[in-house]
Amino acid sequence: MTLEELNQRCEQENIQYSYGPFQNEVKPPHVMAMEVETDNFMADNRVYSRIGSIQLDVTMDYLDFNLLKKIEENILYDVCWEKTQETYLKDEDIWQVSYFFEI
Repeated sequence: MTLEELNQRCEQENIQYSYGPFQNEVKPPHVMAMEVETDNFMADNRVYSRIGSIQLDVTMDYLDFNLLKKIEENILYDVCWEKTQETYLKDEDIWQVSYFFEI
């Protein structure tokens, strides 16, 4: 999967998506992706294969398990991912779940 495909899949599922922070305030639910590091294959001062580690944060007003299932089965279906536990951010009154995968 590529970042472009991630964007397309979120659009197909009617999920608000942004790479990096949203330009304007957006009400949950929404997802935001960020590249947190790279683990490239390099030799002879060249990158032969670029591998980016992506963090996909899902923000919700309430724990929406159907939304999480949709993300796992319809958006991240072809990547190996790890997921954090659901976290309640009391100051913002929202729930957040993060998925980590490579592209």
